[in-house]
Amino acid sequence: MNTWNDVMQEVQTTKRQTPEGRIIFDIDGVRRKKMEAVKEYTKRPLIIYAVDFLNHGKAQAAGPGIGLDEGDKEGFNEVTENIQGDKVDVLVHSPGGRAEAVQSFVEMLRNKFQSVRFIVPNMAKSAATMLVLSGDEILLNNASELGPIDPQFIIPKGDGSRVTAPAQAIIDQFEKAQANISKDSKLLVPWLPILQQYGPSLYQEAQNAIALSKELVEQWLAKYMFKDDKDKTTKAKSIAGYLGDHNNFKSHAKRIGLQDITSIDALKYLKHTNMEKDIELNNRIWGLYHAISITFGMTPAFKMFESTEKRALIISLQVLEMPIQIPPKV
Repeated sequence: MNTWNDVMQEVQTTKRQTPEGRIIFDIDGVRRKKMEAVKEYTKRPLIIYAVDFLNHGKAQAAGPGIGLDEGDKEGFNEVTENIQGDKVDVLVHSPGGRAEAVQSFVEMLRNKFQSVRFIVPNMAKSAATMLVLSGDEILLNNASELGPIDPQFIIPKGDGSRVTAPAQAIIDQFEKAQANISKDSKLLVPWLPILQQYGPSLYQEAQNAIALSKELVEQWLAKYMFKDDKDKTTKAKSIAGYLGDHNNFKSHAKRIGLQDITSIDALKYLKHTNMEKDIELNNRIWGLYHAISITFGMTPAFKMFESTEKRALIISLQVLEMPIQIPPKV
């Protein structure tokens, strides 16, 4: 097994001192070597889209930029620019983000490549799950996690704080309030403070967001993963409907792993490969994932786009060096 410790030891061997006396490591060189090792085995160009969202301090400092959004189009465009051929693998590690942004990325990839495989060594949640469902196939291992695709809303509160609420929970609460108040108008008083925190259009927006997520995934599954399947519409609708229903999961963070894909009727149609059955492939993917993790851990970088065709866009936190003020002698 290509463990984190193995890769870190490899990074340590690149240690050198600059003329200015700084100690540096060739982290990029190690990571790119791991990328080439994967490409050498799969015979396919490789793209990385990875985000350091599990580092909570860095994620907080990065703010909304940690998520998958329209700003990522520049990165996807950069790393797909000079890839030759019609096949590509895309390694994804992301908490998700905006469904509308995913639509742009899918079109960018699919306008250029006939065959797209997604590799999930650890986590691709929410809108990142939507992204990998646009592939012809998904490569997973026992540690891999997908997640529900039900939309989430960030709602500002009167005290200036914000809460995140599932779109389905907003709908359920509105409908529960409507049912209760229609039975007894006196119940409007206790319900009013709850309903006032929602804008007048939020109920319809929540319904539209759920419909959009399901429609996009259903469309991509039918067009790509199941393109040659006579039952493509039925299978696509089954998967999108299950993943898009918040009430199937109770939590947006719910883990969907290999065991779920093979045991849940609605998901069993997903075309996937268990990388655990190919020891060499799994070993090379884990080595690359650890190299990505070490890059994030040893640098200010929090979002990475990179390809085996020597193109990269890496986004980092701005590190401010504050001057040290020495108090004057008294």
